[in-house]
Amino acid sequence: MIALALLQRPFARLQDATLQHVWLGIIVAVTVLWACNAWFDDGPVIHLLGATLMVTLFDWRLALIGTAATTGLAAVVLDASWLTVATTYVLFGALPVAVSTFLQRLSNAWLPRNLVTFIIGHGFVVAGAAVAAACGATVLLEMAVAGGPIVVPAAFTRGAILLGAGEALFTGLLTILITVYKPAWITTYDVRRYRLDRGPRV
Repeated sequence: MIALALLQRPFARLQDATLQHVWLGIIVAVTVLWACNAWFDDGPVIHLLGATLMVTLFDWRLALIGTAATTGLAAVVLDASWLTVATTYVLFGALPVAVSTFLQRLSNAWLPRNLVTFIIGHGFVVAGAAVAAACGATVLLEMAVAGGPIVVPAAFTRGAILLGAGEALFTGLLTILITVYKPAWITTYDVRRYRLDRGPRV
């Protein structure tokens, strides 16, 4: 997956020095989020992802590379086993990036073209869906390892819902702030598509 992203020449989006700093800063910030793990009654460990924000800002190619860097940094910070890094990357990096990319493209194709739709769709809804997909895939992996059905702790279900809401709020608020104050940071943001090329709108 990383090789596929590199073949697409993703770093062409980072020709501007400011965007380079933003991308590296997002990687560090998301690594801090990943270091804050939550365990729920011996259920799977989950945490905020930040993958949707990476996709919104830099598209799926740089998001895949960024989440790979985040996975490696988090493994070093948490002193995790390197045998689990690839699985962690697929569950909490590549899968949320894929889900976010797919849903954002659906939003672009089918929903009305305005700023509110962009913020709600790309920021809030997609982020929550990405966390739900990651949590669901984690449970399915544990079922596959166990060779059958497992008992999912109720605390994990509640925690996953709360973290999904937290991810949606976190990503959505950042999308609002960046869209308003630094729209140039969102390299996937087309001002012509969202009708912002005609001057300020009330």
